[in-house]
Amino acid sequence: MKKPMKRFLLLIAGVLMLGFVTSCKEEGPHKDDIVKFSAVINSSATVPKATSSAQGTGVFEYNKNTMELKYNINYQNITPTSVTINVANPAWEAGPILHTLADMPKGTQVQGSVKLNTEQQTQLILGMMYVNIPTEQNVYGEIRGQILADKFEE
Repeated sequence: MKKPMKRFLLLIAGVLMLGFVTSCKEEGPHKDDIVKFSAVINSSATVPKATSSAQGTGVFEYNKNTMELKYNINYQNITPTSVTINVANPAWEAGPILHTLADMPKGTQVQGSVKLNTEQQTQLILGMMYVNIPTEQNVYGEIRGQILADKFEE
């Protein structure tokens, strides 16, 4: 083959490769600045085991730029002494309090935001954090719910 033809074919191959590479888009929750999490809060995962008809839900939004975790936690059939975010490794064990979200809360809802550090961000993403709601009768937690990333749909 002559040199001009080789150069032409090489140019065409390069343009095609560039087209393939630029057409691939990486998408997913790791690319978004805001990642959503949720928690189903009940007595099934409490440590030590508690039996309660109380239940709740938690909705969370984590901003990776500001490292701020916004939360909206609702609960019913319970009079909590506090609402906390704890961390445990492995996740199903009891762990220390990272953030107290409310002390002797009134009503059935707690909302606000907390700042996380880099280690806490990793723990959140790995599913090691949980909402814990203790009462006077169950000081280690009457209900709790693991904070897990919401499913990402393309």
